[in-house]
Amino acid sequence: MPNYSLFWYYIDMAAYDDIYSISTENHGIVTSRDACRLGVRTKDIARWVKMGRLIRVGYGVYRTSQYPSSEEDSYAIAVAECGPEAYLYGESVLGLHRLTTTSANFVSVAVPRRMRRSLPSSYIIVREKPGYVPANKDGIPCQRVADAIRACIGRMMPERLEQATNAAVAEGLITEDELKDIKRDMVYAG
Repeated sequence: MPNYSLFWYYIDMAAYDDIYSISTENHGIVTSRDACRLGVRTKDIARWVKMGRLIRVGYGVYRTSQYPSSEEDSYAIAVAECGPEAYLYGESVLGLHRLTTTSANFVSVAVPRRMRRSLPSSYIIVREKPGYVPANKDGIPCQRVADAIRACIGRMMPERLEQATNAAVAEGLITEDELKDIKRDMVYAG
């Protein structure tokens, strides 16, 4: 037990339980912004990092040590690190949905305004118009699959993109009308 009073110990545990609750909805990831909204102080976060309860994975982004890691972690971390309005974009969305294989070294993230903070070189930042309402896949904000396929036209090999499109249709991730629009866009781009 820590060397401070029992009262503060229980307050600390209640705050950490709130942090853990938020992290379970986002692959074990919690941001300092989330913690601030809960009334958790930055010195509490620093103490939990020192104790091993939280692991710092990026600027203002932490992972709870109890949460099991998964293949989607890199996507969740990238989106969290880019801010509250960021969402997964293009080829990374297709990778998240396992429609095609993508490079684990690069994650495409869309943001509505210019990023001033320094981010890892493995993030491909795309400026998108404000107002886009992203979908959500397992707690990770991302482009809708049809929009992601359209964003990959001309940036991805046509054969791979067609395979991803067919897989999306087979899994029911895009409608027949969206498929017709995508095929038309592929023809115009090719």
